[in-house]
Amino acid sequence: MRDIAIVGFAQFKGTRCEPLLMEAEMMSGVLDDALAQVGLTRQQIDFYCSGSTDYLSGLPFSFVHVLDAIGPWPPPRESHVEMDGAWALYEAWIKMQDPEINVSLVYAHGKESTPDDIPAVMTQQMDPYYVAPLGPDSIGMAALQAQALIDAGKWSEADFAQVAVDNRKRGQANPNAWLTPDQTVDQILAEPAIATPLRRSMCCPVGDGAVAVILAAGDRARELCDNPIWIRGIDHRIESHSLGTRDLTRSESTRLAAEGAGLHDGPIDIAEI
Repeated sequence: MRDIAIVGFAQFKGTRCEPLLMEAEMMSGVLDDALAQVGLTRQQIDFYCSGSTDYLSGLPFSFVHVLDAIGPWPPPRESHVEMDGAWALYEAWIKMQDPEINVSLVYAHGKESTPDDIPAVMTQQMDPYYVAPLGPDSIGMAALQAQALIDAGKWSEADFAQVAVDNRKRGQANPNAWLTPDQTVDQILAEPAIATPLRRSMCCPVGDGAVAVILAAGDRARELCDNPIWIRGIDHRIESHSLGTRDLTRSESTRLAAEGAGLHDGPIDIAEI
């Protein structure tokens, strides 16, 4: 396997809701920022891969409109996944095992403010026969997973609150973060539950955003960045979307990625899933 590293990163600098901006407009400035970090132009990228979902845009093949942000001519070598940015990054990592691809740009975007009820819209991606007709929203399904972890004795409500406290505090170092309040575990636990055991501060905010990551292989990564972030373990897979057919207390992708990085059951300082 080739050594692949992250050498550039940029994210949208707008507010949580941008009703007047199209996704191509949001994405354009993000790509400019990421490319400026490594001193490259759009034409010097060997491969583009994007992640987004038409559920959020309300348009079929909505990602095609965003190609204007990278420039449709001359035709770039690109791909799109109807999924999240993590899957797009994984596809780019796989593509870069081809020695012809030395630099990739991965980008993801979404306008969650477009649908009237984003949790209900996301539910439509679930099993259409046994889950979606029940009408569970995305927060409710996350609450099922959280309760399963509590019942298994692996986590507690206080543990979930501590994660929220830590993440909000880390966000204070990011000028683009939306929510950075100083909260305590007791303050979060005192909030009313949205879906037991989850409180509002434990759930992600709804908003519009875009992000870009630049990957480079081997010596090219060292040329573009003084401190490349090498990817030592990665895995991405889809589990069954029928909630009763899988163990909600485990993430096989996380386990396999950790094993690939040589961690196995060792400690992980930060996990972003």
